[in-house]
Amino acid sequence: MVCAFPSYFCLVPCEQVVTPEVSIYDETPDALTGRVVYLENKTVLINGLVGEKVIIQCNVFNMPRGIFWRRDSLSGDEVSEVINDGLMSRDMSRWEIGQGKQQDSVRLEIMSLDKSYEGKYTCECQYTGSVEPARVHRILRVFAKPNIVRHMSSYDTDVDSGDPVSLHCNADGIPPPFIYWRRTAGASSIIRNFGAVKSGNVIKFDQVEADDAGEYMCYAENSMGRALWRVRLQVRHAPIVRIFPVEPFQKSGCNLRLICVINANPPVEQHACRWISNRTGTITSGSVGTRLTYLNAGLIRDLVLDLTPIKTLDFGDLYTCTASNSLGTISATTMITESFSEVLLINGRHACNHAVNWIHMNAYLIISIQCFNLLLIK
Repeated sequence: MVCAFPSYFCLVPCEQVVTPEVSIYDETPDALTGRVVYLENKTVLINGLVGEKVIIQCNVFNMPRGIFWRRDSLSGDEVSEVINDGLMSRDMSRWEIGQGKQQDSVRLEIMSLDKSYEGKYTCECQYTGSVEPARVHRILRVFAKPNIVRHMSSYDTDVDSGDPVSLHCNADGIPPPFIYWRRTAGASSIIRNFGAVKSGNVIKFDQVEADDAGEYMCYAENSMGRALWRVRLQVRHAPIVRIFPVEPFQKSGCNLRLICVINANPPVEQHACRWISNRTGTITSGSVGTRLTYLNAGLIRDLVLDLTPIKTLDFGDLYTCTASNSLGTISATTMITESFSEVLLINGRHACNHAVNWIHMNAYLIISIQCFNLLLIK
C-alpha cells in the first residue's frame, strides 16, 4: 500500500491486522457421550469422570506466533497455571502435550482424571499485529460414580437375638452420593423402626430380633449412577413355634391335619421336635391312627400330624408341639373342637373319606406347607 503525505512521498509497508480464528475440538469425551454440554452463553462444559482420559485440541488459523494452554481454578483461589511451552509440557507428570491433527494445533491430554484437574482451560494464541491474544475456553468438571468403600462397610453378619447390631454402608463419589437402605429378603420388606426405606449409611438395632433376619440392600446414588451393597443378617435364636390351624375343629370320624411350623437358628433337627397328646403322651410314627411327616425348608422346619380319623376322645384334648435347639426349648399348644359338619383339609380335599389314599394326599403336602411358610414370611 502506498501512503501519501504533504510535501513528500514515502513508501511505508502497512502492517495488516489478522482476524483470529481459534477453536477447541473435544476428542475425549466427545459430544456423543452427552458429557460435553454447550450452554446458551457459549460456555462449553466437559463433565469428566475420575480415572478417565481427557483430550482436547486447540486449532488455530492465520499463523499464530504461539499457542498456550492455561488452567485456572473454578474457585479462583489458585494461581493461573500455564501448561505448555510450544509442544513441551511444563509438568509432564500431569499433562501431555502434542501436535494436533492440523499444522497449527496443540493437543492437551490428561491421562487419568482426578479432582485436582477441575478448572477453566483456556487456549490462548498471540497473532502478529494483534494487541490482545485470542482465547477460547472449556470448563472441566470432575465427577465420580458412587463407589462402595468396602473396608468401611458391613459384610454378612451373624448375631444372637437380643444383641445390638449396626449395619454400615459407606460410599464415595463426586458429588457425594445419597445413601439409603431397603430390605430385600426376610420376614418382611419393612425395616423395623424405620419403614420401607432407611436413609443414611447405618441401620442400628439396639436389640436385634429373630424377625430382623434377612437381606438388606444399600443404595448409593448420585447424578453419575448407582452402587449397591448387600448385607445378609443372620440372627441366632430359640425356636419360634406356631400351630396351624390356630383353632382346629373337625367332625368326628373325619381326618384332621395339624401343622407345627418351627422357625429357629440353628434349625431344629427331626429328633428335637415332637407332638405330645395330653391324653396319650408323645406321638410317634408308630402310634395308631396318626401319621407324622417332617419337612426341611431351611431355617423353617415343619412337623405335620395327621389324625386318621379323629375320635370323640380327641375333642377337648390338648396337642402340644415342642421344639429344641442349642438356644432353648419352646412349645405351642392347641385344643381340637368338635364340628357338626366336615371341615376340608388344607389342600381342599375332603376329610371324611375313610378310604382316603394318604400317599396320594401327601403329593399335595409339600405345596400346602410351602403356602403356610410363605404366609409366615410375609
